Amino acid sequence: MAECRHALPGEREQTHRLWQQVFGDEPQAQEVFYDLCAPQGPLVLVEAGQVACMLALTPVELALPGCTASRGTYLYALATRPDCRGKGYAARLIACAAAWTQEQGLDFVCTVPAQPSLFTFFSKNSFTPAFYHLRVPLPAPQAGPVEPLTPQAYGALREELLGNIPHIVHSPGQIAFEGQLHGALYRLDLAHGPACAVVEDWGDHAVVKELLCLPGDEEEGARRISHLCRGRGELRTPCGRAEGLPFGAIRWLHEPPTPWQQLARGYLGLALD
Repeated sequence: MAECRHALPGEREQTHRLWQQVFGDEPQAQEVFYDLCAPQGPLVLVEAGQVACMLALTPVELALPGCTASRGTYLYALATRPDCRGKGYAARLIACAAAWTQEQGLDFVCTVPAQPSLFTFFSKNSFTPAFYHLRVPLPAPQAGPVEPLTPQAYGALREELLGNIPHIVHSPGQIAFEGQLHGALYRLDLAHGPACAVVEDWGDHAVVKELLCLPGDEEEGARRISHLCRGRGELRTPCGRAEGLPFGAIRWLHEPPTPWQQLARGYLGLALD
């Protein structure tokens, strides 16, 4: 009989292998994630003593204008062993993750589907597309100073710049995880004030996972960060739902707060994708 629970210490090697098989990350990088983002370790579905499916849950908040932030968990690194696919194990583990989150007195689970086609899978598991962004090529570069930021300083500036936009609030540990692996955290001082950006360098291209700035500074900020990336790669920025691409999905565990019911959209940005 299959069982869902947090992984036992002796099962960590199995979860390491499964994560690496599906996503490519070495065990050391996985342990960095657990240390910074999910100290309780992975949630697993075990059948006949073997880990068949896994995911990790890391705490986040959803900041909403005019009300107290909602609290939830970010579903990350959902992976099923190839020989166990098609048995409904991923859906069962997601249900377990939602139940565990609700038992903690939290409000929602959210996730970033690994590819657009998976929004259909998550919709079948009670998730709704909820977080949108724009994704565009980097513009022509423009030289200018940038300053590295600590995770704590980045998080504080990020909250200032997002203001009244409904958005996922990431912990210093999640921001540090982003910066320690492929990414780096930056501050830019632009015409109307400070901006912040996260850049992942993948060798042949860069991904600016978010660029946040004051109104009127969008073009200057994009060109400045493009110079840092040598003009190669893509840029992600906040947007409204009408013109943006769906990026993340949410599953509420009770009636959503009134501001969310009115908007039903927000910004996730600095995702662990």
